[in-house]
Amino acid sequence: DVYKRQVRLKENAGKAFQGSNVRGIGFVLEPEEAQALIARNPRNADCLFPYLGGEDVNSRADQSHSRWVINFFDWPRERAERYPELFEIVRRRVLPGRETIKHEASRLKNVTYFWRYDSIGRGLYAAIEPLSRVLVRSRVSEQHMLAFIPRGLVYSEATVVFAFDDYYNFALLQSSMHDAWVRRNASTMRTDIRYTPSDCFDNFPFPFVPSDAAVAEAGRIGAAYHEHRRQMMLERRLGLTKTYNLLHQPQ
Repeated sequence: DVYKRQVRLKENAGKAFQGSNVRGIGFVLEPEEAQALIARNPRNADCLFPYLGGEDVNSRADQSHSRWVINFFDWPRERAERYPELFEIVRRRVLPGRETIKHEASRLKNVTYFWRYDSIGRGLYAAIEPLSRVLVRSRVSEQHMLAFIPRGLVYSEATVVFAFDDYYNFALLQSSMHDAWVRRNASTMRTDIRYTPSDCFDNFPFPFVPSDAAVAEAGRIGAAYHEHRRQMMLERRLGLTKTYNLLHQPQ
């Protein structure tokens, strides 16, 4: 089937990523605990970040993060241990779970470097470094919905992050054209679509744009759509999922 061929287009490389796979819920903190750790020792803020999950993107009216996460990047153990309170949390809450991993090679790596994420996402964070915001969607979702999210967070593996900060690419990726492509190529989980960059983005042929004026007009429409949707969600206190459920109800 020609539409199912996994042909990665070089023009799309380095623009869409799955978020960080922390592999250990022990890294994740409730806001109160994170703020208390920073209050006790302001240095802890070096390794505590807002943590955005797919549920946050879909269910919160402003797509804000609901949790925080400890992040030691790819640091050696000696550097991570300079934050003893955070290191001890990870040792107590993450290491025991990693010791039960059945796959031997994976267990060895994740136990040896238990203070690091299983997948840090170097490419992701390098690609978005110049941007002030990024486009994000939940990796698994019944509807195809993207939103702008500030840079500077840790994006969970339950999200897909696009290295775009402009309204033209928002309009294109939120369009029914890309929605149709996603539904044709993505795998499913029950009634939900599982969006993976390799299946849904890397092989997506971006349309030819005849002029800068066409880009500007599409961007104008994207900006108007995004702002109208944002105001609607805030006024009704609805997340993306409930908003799009309303959109698809004819009455």
